[in-house]
Amino acid sequence: MKKFKKRINIENATAFKLQYKDSNGETKEKEFASYKSMEQFHSRQEAFLYIDLHRYAQVDGIWHRFLKLRSPFVFQEEMNFLNKTFSEVIEA
Repeated sequence: MKKFKKRINIENATAFKLQYKDSNGETKEKEFASYKSMEQFHSRQEAFLYIDLHRYAQVDGIWHRFLKLRSPFVFQEEMNFLNKTFSEVIEA
């Protein structure tokens, strides 16, 4: 019997978290009540020495890492980008 994984729905997220490096090279995390507030924070940081690392959504009490896709269509080039992003280690 095949067991199916439950699909994670970002609309059910109760919180969001952004992991980033600041100008000192320190890894920091900031939590947000909504995806919109997280993206607003991210867009304001572009003028500073800031590198966004990972985005997380809390669904059913569990933090799930996710990526914001550039397009609703995923081609091989984007698959390579996704694989690299989920597996790379970022150093200061």
